[in-house]
Amino acid sequence: MVKIKVYPGHLKNGISRGILGHFVEQFPGNIPGGIYDPESCMADEDGFRTDILEKMREMGVSQIRWAGNFSSAYHWMDGIGPVGQRPRKVNFAWEAVEDNRHGTAEFIKLCRKVGAEPIIGVNMGSGTPEEAMNWVEYCNGREDTYYANLRRRDGYEEPFDVKNWCLGNEVYAQWQFGMMDAEEYSRKAMHFAHAMRRADPSIRLTAVGLETDPDWNYKVTSRLSVRQVPYAPNGGDYMDYMSAHYYPIGNESAYTDTDYETRMTMGEFFHERTLLMRSAMEAAADDSEYFAKIVWDEWNPVGTRDGSEFTLEMTMWSSLIMNSFIKDSKYVERANYTFAVGGNGPIQPLGDRILLQPDFYLMKMYAQTMRENLIESICDVPSVQIGMPVDYRWPKWGRAKSKLRDIPVLDVVATGGEKGVTIFITNLSREEDFDVEISLQEWDVSTEEAILHTIWNEDVRATNTLEKTNVELREEKVRVKENAIFCHIKHHSINAVTLEN
Repeated sequence: MVKIKVYPGHLKNGISRGILGHFVEQFPGNIPGGIYDPESCMADEDGFRTDILEKMREMGVSQIRWAGNFSSAYHWMDGIGPVGQRPRKVNFAWEAVEDNRHGTAEFIKLCRKVGAEPIIGVNMGSGTPEEAMNWVEYCNGREDTYYANLRRRDGYEEPFDVKNWCLGNEVYAQWQFGMMDAEEYSRKAMHFAHAMRRADPSIRLTAVGLETDPDWNYKVTSRLSVRQVPYAPNGGDYMDYMSAHYYPIGNESAYTDTDYETRMTMGEFFHERTLLMRSAMEAAADDSEYFAKIVWDEWNPVGTRDGSEFTLEMTMWSSLIMNSFIKDSKYVERANYTFAVGGNGPIQPLGDRILLQPDFYLMKMYAQTMRENLIESICDVPSVQIGMPVDYRWPKWGRAKSKLRDIPVLDVVATGGEKGVTIFITNLSREEDFDVEISLQEWDVSTEEAILHTIWNEDVRATNTLEKTNVELREEKVRVKENAIFCHIKHHSINAVTLEN
């Protein structure tokens, strides 16, 4: 019997529901031909597929970030005004033609239909501070001014009130339009931030971080944390957050497709990179309580590959990453899964039908069961020693094993709030089930049952198809006795134990 002690009264910190966010951009099958498809028989009056919107709401999407690589050469005025009069241009990021039918107003409509907060990334590749400032005015302006009036001309009298903006995207990379080093980026970001906050002082700004490069993060934070910026809501910094992007499995990443044991370290991998970023930010700001937080605003375990092979095993790695965000919620404010739709996203449009990947049920489970606070928990469970990969992403790609890490066979994190507790448990063992006793310390339980939510299949490589859902979320009642929850955790399974009190 594995024993887990949970202390509902020991609140460590709040958890932002921003970690339940998703990411969209003009990637084929994501926005065009995916969420936004006016030619589909499932499209509503605004061109959005109603079946996809329904599943995005069911998945509990809290925030939607737009856009990534696409933003580095995107000029926002191409995507406003009458749809039929918008220019067709080359999509630099994805080597396609962009018809600009989906622009700013359409993105805001998408967010409102889903019930999600909008996050917009500005063009720091070919764009200018003035262009970004004007975009903020278009979205948020209340006065009788040119760009606010353009929004009114387009039929939107009230401001969109977009509060979160990204200062560019992956500008350190050769695949970006306008690649630059940390010094050039931070100087440029300072000018963008200053201009954008002239249009709306209340906006929150995310600077580009690099999760594998402390030097980049130190240099950017050093310049953008000067505490002397007029019009800033946070005491004077140019940035409120620093971004991190990572897709751990693939040809140019730390993990291989086939090494199950090594991938058991994935939660620890993300955790260590969060702390690596945080330490550089604190050192640069000379402040151990530096207010700026980290946003993992692009992530999933396997990148943007074809979603037809998304397995239960891949969903297990997603659960480890989600658990790491919760464990590090003191420092992590947002996370945006790549992509919400298409690519390797949880929702796959296939003609006029949609396929729900195993990760759909994972994101739904976290959205429905995660509580508002991280609470103390102690788990008495065996660990295994595994060499975690070292990612030499800069200046070269490569893989190597670092020193051994002790990885618990059960990955556990507990959350709590006024209405109850939720304990997330991922069993990494491929063979062994565990009987678990969760004792709730210093807390009087007034119910005799809890709910065990489980994602599982006997085959760890099981996938879903249009014909059959092999991996989905199931629920069962479990026993509560003398302030303890008793449940059976299957091998290679993802679980959430919830108790309402």
